[in-house]
Amino acid sequence: MKKYGFPLYAIGYVIIILAVIGFIFNPISPLFAYIPYIFSVGASLSIIGRILTLPQSDDFRIRRLNNMLALSAILIIGAAYLMFKGENYCILLLFISAFIDIYTSFRYPTDKK
Repeated sequence: MKKYGFPLYAIGYVIIILAVIGFIFNPISPLFAYIPYIFSVGASLSIIGRILTLPQSDDFRIRRLNNMLALSAILIIGAAYLMFKGENYCILLLFISAFIDIYTSFRYPTDKK
């Protein structure tokens, strides 16, 4: 199942980025009503991909970073909810989630064998 995790993660984030661009730059389009649904599909794919790719560990540092990534996933779900409500605060939640993702990508240990 791990081999399907990263493609789901990548496809989900591409869909999220396209939905956010559509949300920001095209509010008068007839497709604007479908953007929250598109975003939710991308968020679901990325969260499933993230669940499949994160390793379980007894190391405190890895568990802490995994918990931060779980918080980021919750923020993405919150952004999807705010998108359905028509609030522009979803962009703030996405910014915080992106910051957490970037931070953990630099802090996550790599296997150098």
